[in-house]
Amino acid sequence: MAPQPAATLPPTLAERIARTRRRALSDARAHRTPDLARITSGRWLAPQLLLVERRLPLCHAQGHVRLDLARSSAPCLLESLGAHTCDPERMVFFDTETSGLAGGTGTIAFIVGLARFDREVLRIRQLLITTFAAESALLDEIRSFASAGSCLVSYNGKSFDAPLIRTRARLLRGQDPLGGLEHIDLLHPVRRAFRRDWPDCRLRTAEERALGFSRVDDLPGSQVPEVFRRFMRFGDSAPLPRVLEHNRHDLVSLAGLLYPLAEAHRSGDA
Repeated sequence: MAPQPAATLPPTLAERIARTRRRALSDARAHRTPDLARITSGRWLAPQLLLVERRLPLCHAQGHVRLDLARSSAPCLLESLGAHTCDPERMVFFDTETSGLAGGTGTIAFIVGLARFDREVLRIRQLLITTFAAESALLDEIRSFASAGSCLVSYNGKSFDAPLIRTRARLLRGQDPLGGLEHIDLLHPVRRAFRRDWPDCRLRTAEERALGFSRVDDLPGSQVPEVFRRFMRFGDSAPLPRVLEHNRHDLVSLAGLLYPLAEAHRSGDA
């Protein structure tokens, strides 16, 4: 008897398991979008681009440094660093969470955190993409928030975050949303002011030594790429609020560091 056509052979156990897994993954991806908006209190700006927005009053303190004190210190610090603007409301604090820590063309920024002083608050906008197709919309939102005349403020952002955004824009054949903006990387003035007295100049050390701020139950940055991988593969959104909180602390600490750095400059240490 002639062999049965392959199309009519009953599926093997391995094939049935593979199909079940594919359906489970598809169901997880289908349900992760509404779950993510709910658990983060975010809203969708575009398909697969989530915005999580917070406004912190200037009486908020990061450790022992209040945001109003940091804001009032900004003009002195900006002038000492040779910035073109001394207006605190033109500063855009900038930090990313990425799919990898080594950089390169295969790494993407899946969360971009942006913050700026806006009258009596620090306005924080965190942009999160749930598919690679949303990258163009993400870059457009960065460009809108960091408008012409803004001054970027980051921590090691000149070496990592900004080049990553520039690379992704180039790969998408789009305009670099940070192109032409002044950029102050606080890692360098922190090193000048404190490297003789601190064991290192990582942001966590700066938070503890200069701000008196210690994170509680913070998700280590080294774990962030694995959180993103599991989210993309299995739809596991449960850890993402912790990544967003980690990113928010980075942004608020950037603002808080304006005060101790300005004080270091006044005392001649910077």
